[in-house]
Amino acid sequence: MEFVKTFKKMNSDMANNENVNLWSVGKCIFCKEKIEEDLKILKCLHIICKDCTKRESTDSGIHCKCKIVTKGELIDYSITAPNHSQLKICWEKNCQVIAKKICMHCKSMYCKPCSKIHSIKNEDHNPALMMTYPLKKEFVPCPKCMNKSVEVFCTKCSIMLCPLCHLNFHQKHNFNLLSTMAVETKVELQALLTDISKENNHLKFIREMQNKNITKLKSDKKKINDKIDERIKMLHEEVDKRGLELKKILETNFTNAVNNINMNNMVINDFEKENDYYYSLTSSVIDWDKIVEYIKLSKIIKDQMVIAKKHTQDMPKEATSCKAELIYNDEQSVNKIVESIQGMGDIISSKIVSLSEFKITLDSNKVLQPLENDQFPILKSELVMIQPGMVKLEKDNNEMIIDEDSDSSDYEPLVNCSCCNQWTEELINCTCCNKFYHNNCHIPSLAKELKPKDPSLKFWKCTLCQDIINHANNLRKKNMIGGHIDYSGRKIIERILLELYCQNEDSEHYRDCLNREIYPVYYEQISDPISLNNIKQRLEFDASYTSLVDMLKDMKRVLTNGKTYYSSPSHPFYKSADELQISLDRMISLWIPTLDPAILE
Repeated sequence: MEFVKTFKKMNSDMANNENVNLWSVGKCIFCKEKIEEDLKILKCLHIICKDCTKRESTDSGIHCKCKIVTKGELIDYSITAPNHSQLKICWEKNCQVIAKKICMHCKSMYCKPCSKIHSIKNEDHNPALMMTYPLKKEFVPCPKCMNKSVEVFCTKCSIMLCPLCHLNFHQKHNFNLLSTMAVETKVELQALLTDISKENNHLKFIREMQNKNITKLKSDKKKINDKIDERIKMLHEEVDKRGLELKKILETNFTNAVNNINMNNMVINDFEKENDYYYSLTSSVIDWDKIVEYIKLSKIIKDQMVIAKKHTQDMPKEATSCKAELIYNDEQSVNKIVESIQGMGDIISSKIVSLSEFKITLDSNKVLQPLENDQFPILKSELVMIQPGMVKLEKDNNEMIIDEDSDSSDYEPLVNCSCCNQWTEELINCTCCNKFYHNNCHIPSLAKELKPKDPSLKFWKCTLCQDIINHANNLRKKNMIGGHIDYSGRKIIERILLELYCQNEDSEHYRDCLNREIYPVYYEQISDPISLNNIKQRLEFDASYTSLVDMLKDMKRVLTNGKTYYSSPSHPFYKSADELQISLDRMISLWIPTLDPAILE
């Protein structure tokens, strides 16, 4: 996570100062003033002027705007701008005469009279080092005698000397002439310039291709947008078409229902009229005084009255409840359509390597040390990376210097759990297949207190890398029907279950059962729901499985339930169940070949 924090901090710093330009040639990195005099060069090769050196220097070194820290004494940047005037005024107080001499000991410049005074005042400054100014050629005093200029380079001690001092003090050491080294160095630097020019051309080409890639991405985006609009339009057309069909069906059902109700009303009206008629007729008969006559009629009247009464009493309850309804049955179909639309299509982009993260990771592993004024580079050395945070310098005399960077980065990249596919830190790493797991994701689960750097994990193998051939051979000898789960059976089951989990893009839909409140239709269709997590729980904690076959049946039931609910073979979750089913059947036939597949149905 360290490089991510560094990256965010750098972005924040750049946002706070948009005018920061790290690559202004010929300018101080801090004040942006043009190169004049008394310049220094930082470890990062940025230039800093005299004023900024005083202002930016701290006990911890100079923190450049490029984030690289330079510690120790800085190297003079003596390269001046072309045609820069070398005329200087005498440094002696109140003397305005042009300087003619330079003391190479203290780098001070004087006119001829003042140079003599300077030599008298500073007896320790060797008079031989009072040179004519401006210097006709580069002069660096020999650190041993301080009388002559350096001309040779001792390859063993890595110091510059005059020829006499080398003869006196380093006679047995190999040496190179500085003039020869200068020519060789220029050739090497020219070769580097050529290489970096080629690299820059390559980078420009890459950048052009990236820009073309952006143009292509814009075109792809437009095409996909148009395709999405086309598909959505098609869906809208089908929805509108189906809507019209449903409305026609609704109108037909409404008309039929109303006609049936009106027909029933006509019958009920006849019943009412019939009852009214019988009521009036019977009332008139009762009012008669002729006893013999209404006794004669009473038989007929009673028969018809019983029939009329039955019309009402025996009428179907559905007709008397008056609860005619129009039912729109769409819940199941609409839920399936919504789920299909939610999983409709997929848009991905190919992985794009983040050069920003790459650069910061690279910068965080830099091991170059700051050069001191009394140190000189080994121009013939070859720089070879042998491992992060360590540099090997191979010198001419085949000696080796190993420089281990104590500040090497502790960066641990984010990785995803091979089981649940979640990106995180603190994952247990299999040393065999390099898969990563959460403690509770691996099967069997690992102890919660177990940490990635625990010594016991030095040679740890996950369940997928463990050899189960012997366990499979043990199962071949046993009767699978009703067989108990012994140690070999448990190892096989753990392997099969973890294999299914690690197909994470498919298994993620079947790790838990659907929410009952959100998907009630699922529980209407699936009478015995079960999930992979249920199986894992029973295997590891409940210990409720006693039969190997029962556990395999439950695994198959998880997938069968999924294929039943997501009934369309084109549904992505149906396809996931199908892929898991193929994997499960393959593992059973490979490791439990004596098991009859029909037993699991």
